[in-house]
Amino acid sequence: MDAAAAQEEQQQEIEILESIYPDELNIISPREFTINLLLDVESERKHALLLHVRYPELYPDVVPELTLDFGNTINKNLLNEDYDSDDDDDDDDDGELLRKLKLEAEENIGMPSIFTLTSSLKDQAENLFNEKLKESEKKIEDERLQREIEAQKKFVGTKVSPESFENWRVKFREEMGHNKRLDERFSAMHQGRLTGKEIFEKGLDG
Repeated sequence: MDAAAAQEEQQQEIEILESIYPDELNIISPREFTINLLLDVESERKHALLLHVRYPELYPDVVPELTLDFGNTINKNLLNEDYDSDDDDDDDDDGELLRKLKLEAEENIGMPSIFTLTSSLKDQAENLFNEKLKESEKKIEDERLQREIEAQKKFVGTKVSPESFENWRVKFREEMGHNKRLDERFSAMHQGRLTGKEIFEKGLDG
């Protein structure tokens, strides 16, 4: 395919994308545009990511140039410093999405593929977000359960004196304060006060 034929294919694809994404598509130039993808995730707050596309001169006979922008919404690290985590793996979440997207683009060389790639990206990002959201919820529930178990252990077979009761009361109030913060964080996540980026970077415990 020569450059003129490639340009015609590119123009036709952009026209199709305009009809599919009338509000989400932002055309920067005849060979460059962005698509803002609203994610369908288990959160009351809206989350989106931005796919940035540049057409090389001979696209679709070569792969398009693709980048992702998570902005203040979805990002890579769900866990915060309060939990042990594999930082390298967390930092690679967005890179993994892009890597898979580029592999799929290579499989579609020779045909306009942006709609196919966009649909695939949306599905993968939604799955990643929901998976990490569930992981964070499980961590907070596990921590709360562990605190309850530890509290029960302290009084099994223990004779209660005024002093030991007072010590328990102080520790109990401290733990209740911690649980309150966990509850507030959990509520903020589901009621929309946290952005997707905050969920990924801070987790629930803060």
